Amino acid sequence: MRRSATALIVSLFLSASLSGGSVASSSVPAPSGETVLPGVVPTQIPESGPEVGQPPARAGRSMRTAATGETVWVFIDSLETRTSPNNEGGWTHYDASAKPTAWHIDTFLGCQNHSWWCGVIDSSWIYDSNRAGYDNDWTQYLQNSFPSSAAPAGSQVTISFRHHFDAEPLYDFGYVEVNDLDNNWQQLAFFTGKVPNSSLCDTFTVNVPDSIVAKWRAGNDGTGTNPLPVPFRFNFTSDIGYSSADGLYNGDGWIIDNVTVKSGSNVIFSDNVENGMGNWQRSTFPGVGDFFYLQSNVLTEDVCSSNQSKVWTDWNQATLTLVPRLDNFVVTPPVATNRASTVFVNFDVYRNLPLNSCFYYHTNFRTKNIGDAQWGNWIDPTFFVYYGGNKDWIRQAISLPGAGGKDSVQVELGLRDYAIVFCGGNSSSSNTYGLFDNVAIGVIGQTGPGFIVRDIDLFNDTFQTTPFFRDDNFNSPLGDTTVVQVSASHGYKNGFMYYRFNGGSFNSVPLQHVAPALPTHFFADVPPGSYPANTTLEYYFAATDSQNVTAYFPVDAITNQRYRSASILPVKTAINLPMGCSDSLASILFVNHFSGREPQAYTASALTALGFKYDTWDVNGPTSGIGNCLGGSDPTDIQYHWPVTDVGKLLQYSTIIWHSGDLSSFTITPQDQAVIQSWIQQPGKDRNFWISGDDVGYDLMANSGANNYNGFLGFTCGVLWLRNNWENTPQDTLHPVVKGVPGGPAAGRFMHLNGGCPIINQFDLVTLSSAANQGKSGNLLTYPNSFAAATRYATDYNTFSPTDSARSVFCGFGFNAIEEGGERLQLTNAIVHNYFKENACYTATGVEEGSGEEAPTFRSSLGQNMPNPFNPETAIHYSVARAGQVDIRIYNVSGALVRTLVSHVQPPGEYVARWNGADDQGHQLPSGAYFYVLDTKGFRASKKLILLR
Repeated sequence: MRRSATALIVSLFLSASLSGGSVASSSVPAPSGETVLPGVVPTQIPESGPEVGQPPARAGRSMRTAATGETVWVFIDSLETRTSPNNEGGWTHYDASAKPTAWHIDTFLGCQNHSWWCGVIDSSWIYDSNRAGYDNDWTQYLQNSFPSSAAPAGSQVTISFRHHFDAEPLYDFGYVEVNDLDNNWQQLAFFTGKVPNSSLCDTFTVNVPDSIVAKWRAGNDGTGTNPLPVPFRFNFTSDIGYSSADGLYNGDGWIIDNVTVKSGSNVIFSDNVENGMGNWQRSTFPGVGDFFYLQSNVLTEDVCSSNQSKVWTDWNQATLTLVPRLDNFVVTPPVATNRASTVFVNFDVYRNLPLNSCFYYHTNFRTKNIGDAQWGNWIDPTFFVYYGGNKDWIRQAISLPGAGGKDSVQVELGLRDYAIVFCGGNSSSSNTYGLFDNVAIGVIGQTGPGFIVRDIDLFNDTFQTTPFFRDDNFNSPLGDTTVVQVSASHGYKNGFMYYRFNGGSFNSVPLQHVAPALPTHFFADVPPGSYPANTTLEYYFAATDSQNVTAYFPVDAITNQRYRSASILPVKTAINLPMGCSDSLASILFVNHFSGREPQAYTASALTALGFKYDTWDVNGPTSGIGNCLGGSDPTDIQYHWPVTDVGKLLQYSTIIWHSGDLSSFTITPQDQAVIQSWIQQPGKDRNFWISGDDVGYDLMANSGANNYNGFLGFTCGVLWLRNNWENTPQDTLHPVVKGVPGGPAAGRFMHLNGGCPIINQFDLVTLSSAANQGKSGNLLTYPNSFAAATRYATDYNTFSPTDSARSVFCGFGFNAIEEGGERLQLTNAIVHNYFKENACYTATGVEEGSGEEAPTFRSSLGQNMPNPFNPETAIHYSVARAGQVDIRIYNVSGALVRTLVSHVQPPGEYVARWNGADDQGHQLPSGAYFYVLDTKGFRASKKLILLR
């Protein structure tokens, strides 16, 4: 099965943690923090009373069997009674950085007699046809040299060899390389897939440039007195998924024989591999060491929570820094799970692991049943690696699909240098580290099936009207199909994807297994075809276990008719147009580059409430950096091929709104910037661009502006980024008030920005760039210190046409950071209507018309707290329809009042209440389930939340 069908699910994708997100459907909530674990669409752990979230404050295990639907913590370890190295309480840790020397002389697989083979035999590779091949994450060199003195100037040097190459197409490669004395190794040829397309060997010949040979012929002194041999090598590389080892690609690796180098017709080097090693050199990767160690009182920079207890560190104890090529794991003791239906792990992690450092962490688990001779293989439950540079402690929870129905489980936490995989071989260990603490394993007894879904595996919006990846144009960021994981401890019976187009009748296709090595993963696709613009796909999944219990994703697909959707843009809007719009095509494109990482799409809600007609592009998994947005994938990336959007398809839009939330990486890629620049300079219409995000400026200007395409920040946005925190020392204002500047579109407006706990957001400090025309540009909003919080920039791209002007608004904060719902509406109206001159296309529901100040209308509602479960603080969003007394009270499961959060008169509007887990006397409450109740005029509602200590 090609990756287009399996959606690359075993590839480890960059991820981070989300503000208020969740990790898995029917399992556990996700970490709070800088960015999100892409793709995971959640439902929460089934909650059945006070047992949930009540691990004791000491290490321990519960051997009690979980009752139906009940959550039991079977392992909790705060690490406080542990010491390294001699009293670690059954924890183990090891170094995995050593790599095998795979090139060796063999006859098992060969062209004739003895051959060089980059591969191994491993009896545990049960899904490989001959239990022989290659492993993931290999970089293996086989090197020799030929005499430059035997290659006179003007004589063509060639390297010939017989070989057979078989590795995953477009992801694993074999390179023929020669060393350039001035420019390191240079590629002469490469192979991928199966070459030749049979089991036989073939002869291949490649030319060596004389310019390279000449440098070695001249020698170090350049005189030619002491010519040097010319190094050449065969380099085999594999990525981190799809190989013989994981059973997802049945390939043998690389076999090479009869290597011959000629200068003209003269043989100057020859080896038929029948006489041993000779002068060949092979790559070796010795281990760098196991650095996991328990320490207490580790200083961190988290202002929201402190942790002076014992934690797992993984740095060099002398230098307190991570070590290049690090690849360490710390492993829990074996934990009895008593064949519970669902198993999950919770742990605290401190993330000082910026994306550019290339040190990331991940998790694995393995299982064992009574009577088994040995543990099963380690399994990555999410196929993600996690990063985060916010320097904060978060509570992360991960479901362990495949652990259900087993007797025992072990979990390992890994920290690794991923420089070769993701960063071109370059990592930065300075002031970079991760810490782990408070590991707990929970089980839920006897539940039905459940879905674990990553949004990166779901269908994505696009403007493409012709097939790409394979046979249709409804695709996920990773391939032609959508992929889900089904957890069914009672046994999987069947499953389906139900889909419809443009509100028609639902059809269904069965879920199909991805591969034998991935028994819980299933894929489905829509019928082949070229779906035209204005096509909206709605779909949901159903899975039934052997006891005929059915689960759905989304979980309320049947009860509330809530489905996943994707569109071929643009989408025509079937609405009445009594106001300023002339047709049913939207004039605004809203790019939600924070999709799935917010409790509500506030920007879209504001546009709807104000009556604007707009199309939405929701970007799945933006922190992966795959490029599934307007600009498409990085053209130098041969693995991912999301197509770039034709600028001509964007010409109907006079405004593009770009929402990056609080992402700190991949906020807007250089490819996206290129498309925006091209679009905004198209003649014939005013163009407007509004971008908002906590760290857009920081992201674009990091690495000396490497992500700032063609001066995008200064030329297109009209701003100069100064630093990633608006405030001077001590930088402790977590809820600054920003105000509209006099004479500007938002004059007289005041709004609070939420930069406080549990997630610290450091809003960008910017000023107008030198490209900004001061006569047409200026500040839009200012921080309390009068520095710019948002800017406006106007310019004329075509001096001969008054309709070719462009306006840009840059907000140094995320739109969702605005605490007052009414002010979000007012700012949107000030920018989109007052400044961009976009007209509403239908009667606004959110802003009343009148001669006085526009006022939003609201309905009373109570939102689910985010994050949930939480520690140390959670936010409760609610709205009030009419002015009056408003009360929010929190009760424990016994019905006792423990905290009154709000009790006063409030005007209509949207609000946020925060709870830090303390009662009315300031005492910290224990872990467990609590209920919060909103009482206001004519409205009462309650919801459950979980506090985890």
